[in-house]
Amino acid sequence: MKSSLRHYGLCKILVLIVAAVITSGCFFSCSKKVSVSSLTSTLDEIDRYINQGQVESALKLLDKTDNKSLSSNFRLGICRRYLRLGETKKAEGVVKSAIKNDPENLQLTAVYTSILLKKDDLKEAMKTGKKLSGTEYGSLYAEALLKSKVKSGFAKVTYDDFCSEDYSGIYLDAYAGSKDNRWLRNNAIVSLTSGKINQAFVISPREYQSAQDAYFWALVKYDDRKFVDAAEDFKAALDLAEREMTDDFDLKKNLKKKQNLSLKARALLADCYVNLAEEKLAEKERSAILEYLTARDDEENSAEISDSEYSIPGVDILSVIYHNSAVWAQSRDDAKGAYKLLLFEVSKWPDYVPGLITYGNYAYNSSLLSLDDPMTQELRKLGIRSMDMKAYDDIPKIPVEDAIARMDDSLNRFKNYQLYVAKLDLEDKTQNITDKAYLAKIYTTLEKNTLGTNLYPPEIVRYAVHGFLSLDRKEEAEELFNRYISTRYKFNPEEPFYDEFFHHIHELQNWEIENAAWFVTEAKRASLAKQLYDFIVFVEYVKDSKTVREVSPRASASAKMNLAMIYSSTGNKNEALSLYGKAASDSQDLRSKSEALYRIGVLYNDMDKVEDAIKSLKYAIYLNPSHSKARLLLSKIRN
Repeated sequence: MKSSLRHYGLCKILVLIVAAVITSGCFFSCSKKVSVSSLTSTLDEIDRYINQGQVESALKLLDKTDNKSLSSNFRLGICRRYLRLGETKKAEGVVKSAIKNDPENLQLTAVYTSILLKKDDLKEAMKTGKKLSGTEYGSLYAEALLKSKVKSGFAKVTYDDFCSEDYSGIYLDAYAGSKDNRWLRNNAIVSLTSGKINQAFVISPREYQSAQDAYFWALVKYDDRKFVDAAEDFKAALDLAEREMTDDFDLKKNLKKKQNLSLKARALLADCYVNLAEEKLAEKERSAILEYLTARDDEENSAEISDSEYSIPGVDILSVIYHNSAVWAQSRDDAKGAYKLLLFEVSKWPDYVPGLITYGNYAYNSSLLSLDDPMTQELRKLGIRSMDMKAYDDIPKIPVEDAIARMDDSLNRFKNYQLYVAKLDLEDKTQNITDKAYLAKIYTTLEKNTLGTNLYPPEIVRYAVHGFLSLDRKEEAEELFNRYISTRYKFNPEEPFYDEFFHHIHELQNWEIENAAWFVTEAKRASLAKQLYDFIVFVEYVKDSKTVREVSPRASASAKMNLAMIYSSTGNKNEALSLYGKAASDSQDLRSKSEALYRIGVLYNDMDKVEDAIKSLKYAIYLNPSHSKARLLLSKIRN
């Protein structure tokens, strides 16, 4: 009986314990619900106090509500309300306490880092905020790091410090927090400084926020030879600058700044068009610049704003504009226009090398013009001028001696191998020297300009190779070229020359690849020559997930025609026709255009397309009446 009672009592206790546990669970469950509900109500009440300006009541209730056992979200809410009331110290205490309980919570870390930044405690902000780097709150760490650098004193901070690759992520974090494109530009500069142009290009924004923004990204794309994209961005920069000039019409300093940017953008846009073989569009942009410069009044010419940032573009840009316009005038047979522009250029910019070279070429070409036959001389004695004589007399002439003297003057001031070689070429064409003397001059030039064993400035090698070939000394030309290439690019002497050539091909200059292609063509190594010319002539890029292959606008006419010749000799006549046609349409030189058309005529004749052959040959003769081969073939076809 006692045993049964004892058993009953034990069971009763167990039931009570179980009941207590179940009740306790219900209590705690209900208590939790009540706690969340009551906390939300309490925070709403605190908000009402804050909105009604009852600061003291709000603070009392906040102090009473805060508890270390609360969840991170509730403690964040309490912290933010302390901050609204200006109680930074209390807010800091709450968030620090919450971080101890939940150290991986990025929101808590972000709020604490923000408080430290407001306190200007940069050292602690950097330490705490480091884990935010690369997250949605990364801009806080970026701010701490950048402020710390600046505060350390500009004497200790250099440009290179901010261009370190360590800052790449910092700038991206800053952009993520601010959406200000200037941070993307900073990040791009880090990539550009380390030579990673493609990497800089990848992060360009979808929309530009200012003319300066568009201009910067246009420069990045221009340097990456993406001329189509660069042209679009330069146009965007011009449009944005126009709007900004309208908005800032009363701010003279900003107006000058935008005008300067517009001129530079237009000049580089013209250069993009040149690289894309769009000469008419290029000249349109250059004409707009020259028209603007001509129309400027005395007030605009004054030096009221002397800061170079706001001044008209410097020598480097304007000299290019005048030079390219002069070249355009020459291609249009506008001798007067070309003469006027070139004379102004060499007078204004006496050390601009392309201008001096073009001036020398004009001088040489004008020296070739001759109208002094006996009949003309007799007519002149009688004071009579025919139409041909009048046209001849109206062409401005430049003495070759003047061009050489200007080159010498510049070379005395600055050493420039390109100009030095141009002067040598001009002398070679105008001075009547024997082949023996010319050969001696080539070797003397090499000896005077050596940089080491088998190493010379590239311009000197080009001059010497061309000279050897003109004297029909092909072996000497190829030997010099191969030794120079092997030394300059550090070829492995144990490997075949052209294996190493292809290994380094992305480092080589176009003229070096083209020379090599010519040598292997002469050696009848058609397959190798085609590979080399293909590399020069064609470019490949990805567009809409597809690989596009097209003729490079930078490929020379000779490279295009030589590759077309290889296509023709290997039976690919349609490819040859296409390439000859591209060479003819792109060439600004009438003789080159005429030669390409002659070769098209030859191919059409071989393909029994007689009418097409006749049209091409007639056009070739029209462009160059002295093209004897075209005349001969045309005569044979007609007979």
